[in-house]
Amino acid sequence: MPRVSHFRWMTLGALLGAGLLAGCGGRMANPTPEVSIYDRYMTCDQIQAEVARNYEEQSELAREHAWDLEKNDMIMGLSLAFPPGWFAVDQTVEEDYPNAPQDIEGLALGDRNRHIIALAKEGGCWPNPQVWSPAS
Repeated sequence: MPRVSHFRWMTLGALLGAGLLAGCGGRMANPTPEVSIYDRYMTCDQIQAEVARNYEEQSELAREHAWDLEKNDMIMGLSLAFPPGWFAVDQTVEEDYPNAPQDIEGLALGDRNRHIIALAKEGGCWPNPQVWSPAS
């Protein structure tokens, strides 16, 4: 069996480490479609439940976005000591990047809510907004 030099082991380890860190660099957006073929069959209770779910999911996306920003700050600080860590920074959540996955998904949920609320208004089952508050 040939002997592998120490330099090759170091190079292999650095490449594997950078590859693992680069795998943490973000995710693809998965937006909710605005219209579904089943929308016209939804009852008022189903619409109310979906609106509440969508509001909760939007809140969760905001928390995820805040965590990703904090994670990036932490990685950038650690990268001063371990430079391959820069590959793990999620560029999609930085302020100068307009298409963060959380923003795309949050806007899609807002569009979905507007669509199904319009359907509820057409069906005559749009109650007082305080009743529809997701906190109630």
